[in-house]
Amino acid sequence: MKGVPIGAPRKKLIEVALPLVEINAASAREKSIRHGHPSTLHLWWARRPLAACRAVLFAQLVDDPSSVPDEFPDEAAQERERRRLFGVVDRLVKWENSNDPRVVGAARREIARSVARGKNETPPDPNDPDAVLKYLNDRALPIYDPFAGGGSIPIETQRLGLRAVASDLNPVAVLINKALIEIPPQFAGDPPINPDADKWGMKTGKMIGRGKNRKPETVAWRGTAGLADDIRYYGNWMREEAYKRIGHLY
Repeated sequence: MKGVPIGAPRKKLIEVALPLVEINAASAREKSIRHGHPSTLHLWWARRPLAACRAVLFAQLVDDPSSVPDEFPDEAAQERERRRLFGVVDRLVKWENSNDPRVVGAARREIARSVARGKNETPPDPNDPDAVLKYLNDRALPIYDPFAGGGSIPIETQRLGLRAVASDLNPVAVLINKALIEIPPQFAGDPPINPDADKWGMKTGKMIGRGKNRKPETVAWRGTAGLADDIRYYGNWMREEAYKRIGHLY
């Protein structure tokens, strides 16, 4: 690249500018949400907002356009590209987009482009999410959080398709991180084992077909959706069993 030798560190987006208004708004809103993530079960000391962690990780990994003069030769082009990346961040930090494959996939593609650019490699096919994810796992450096606490940084690292390494002296923190980032990947892509689950796919809530052929739409089990389905099933089973045995005492 002109002006940037192959392998030389490039200036990252976080070193130049960030859409702080959007990041701050999403982080503040997150404090009032009490569902959808294990961190909402109890308040961890100095827990970092997931939105802020997600944005900072993205901005630390994506090249600022000013460091890519071959692609963005003047300030106007660089500013246009920077604004486009801000749009990715703006969508990424919203709570309701946390597991949106289109939003998360777009962020992963940008990170993969920067990783490939730094290694002088061809980036993975942007239309193949699995290829992008594999490239990030194989070629991007892992993110290490030595004081992981409640696991905000490691879990957002994994959400962005990167390998996470976490440690902490507090055994409670270690247990939380094991449950968040170590155990779930071992069941990635596996269907649930509970008797009520459809082993071929999970229901989307939509109906497809007409007349007698009308049926619930299902999609293939992806990620840890199968594990989550089992946790819901057996958690409910344990609650019902406990109520049967000791419910009369309360």
